[in-house]
Amino acid sequence: MFKLIKNKNFKEEIFFNKKELGEILNIYGAMVSKGEWKDYAIFINKNIVGFDIYRKATEKPLFQIIKSLKSKVGQKYQLKDQYGKVIKYSDEIKNIISVLYKRNIRLIK
Repeated sequence: MFKLIKNKNFKEEIFFNKKELGEILNIYGAMVSKGEWKDYAIFINKNIVGFDIYRKATEKPLFQIIKSLKSKVGQKYQLKDQYGKVIKYSDEIKNIISVLYKRNIRLIK
């Protein structure tokens, strides 16, 4: 007989899941192959997880994809520009990624 152990302290989401990270890395890889993006950084704290995209490692990030672990409805993901301005809020990562594709469509083709 098996016993189901419930850990109330376990947080289900503490990072990007495999699907989310796959979507981010798909566009990142396409832009790296075109020579537009050069580096990335991942940051984690207790409330958010972020993926920063850089043109050069010495500059501010061009874009930040942020996943809020304690989000309001409609604001689980954010896309910020290099000035920290929020470009898009969404509950789905694909909506955030689609904005990046639209902004870089001429380069990806």
